[in-house]
Amino acid sequence: DIKAVLRWINANRAEDRANAKTSVITTCVPALFLAAGGDHMALMTILLQLGADVDSRNSAGHTAISMMFNRSELAKEGVSDRIRLLLSWGASFFP
Repeated sequence: DIKAVLRWINANRAEDRANAKTSVITTCVPALFLAAGGDHMALMTILLQLGADVDSRNSAGHTAISMMFNRSELAKEGVSDRIRLLLSWGASFFP
């Protein structure tokens, strides 16, 4: 639910929360990574505007843009829009 996420982000220290990661148990996945994988363009944009690190990595070393180039993601509709958004914010294939 994007509204719940926005309430949580805006509750306190938005920049810290924009760069929040899931727990170690779930491979320390950045919020931007989850939004990109879930096809949430609006949330991706908001996280980036709030200062999310476009090249933040999960515990396996993958970034949001590198995750886009696996077979299952490329098959999803709208993947090129998400890739374009990340690139427009300076995402690097080799950060």
